[in-house]
Amino acid sequence: MANLPNSLGDKEKATHQSNSSLHSNYSRMTVNSQISALYNNSSSSKHNLFTKVGHRLQSMYKRFKGTHTQLTEMEIQVLITLTSFTREEVYEWHEKFLHDCPNGFMSRKQFVQMYKQLSPKGDAERFAKHVYRAFDLDKSGQVDFKEFIIGLSITSSNSTPKQKLQWIFNVFDIDGNGYLTRKECCEVVESIVRFNSNDENTEELAKQRMMKIFNESDGNKHDQLTLNDFIRGCEKDTLIYNLLLPSKTTTSTTTLNSSDV
Repeated sequence: MANLPNSLGDKEKATHQSNSSLHSNYSRMTVNSQISALYNNSSSSKHNLFTKVGHRLQSMYKRFKGTHTQLTEMEIQVLITLTSFTREEVYEWHEKFLHDCPNGFMSRKQFVQMYKQLSPKGDAERFAKHVYRAFDLDKSGQVDFKEFIIGLSITSSNSTPKQKLQWIFNVFDIDGNGYLTRKECCEVVESIVRFNSNDENTEELAKQRMMKIFNESDGNKHDQLTLNDFIRGCEKDTLIYNLLLPSKTTTSTTTLNSSDV
């Protein structure tokens, strides 16, 4: 899901060469370091970007939705409460956001452009539209600063893996009905792989493992996944878990091969 102190086009690009390991193929899947790297000079920023805000935050968000270029004291207090950011950090991010989005909104086109900087050779538009949808809490078709900072925080290093999987569920839930279908999961998994590379072997293996989660779920005829089904399945399947939540400790020695299926 605009490179903010100066301009997105002026910041370093957080792309990495892919290889056969999940870490190299999907480290950029962790939108955390990706967008933080674009917004800051340091790619080691603590702020991340891939966890879930959930339907409860959507309703809470609507309660303090106001102007788009200024923050009220109430909005600042709510953002401090909902996020891992301090008052100073909220102000700093707000200034950066308005630098590239002076009207107070980040369009999908801007969001996609940001991802194209991360993966110039990958299918950034296809992947970014799914992430953008998860950031757009009120489903207005635009992402304002409050939506952006909430998503940024919930995907930070302070979030738990379960919270991240909850957010990723919304990325997979294309129609927003609260359930995942096989078609939705195949689409998003495919977009993840093609964002980084066109590794057909990786794509096929990942799809097979995703279908295995369906087959072992308690869903209706195994054709739907609830949030709990999705989290349980991802936590049990090392390959899918590392695909969605790559880390140095879990992915450095993990490779995709036929024996994983």
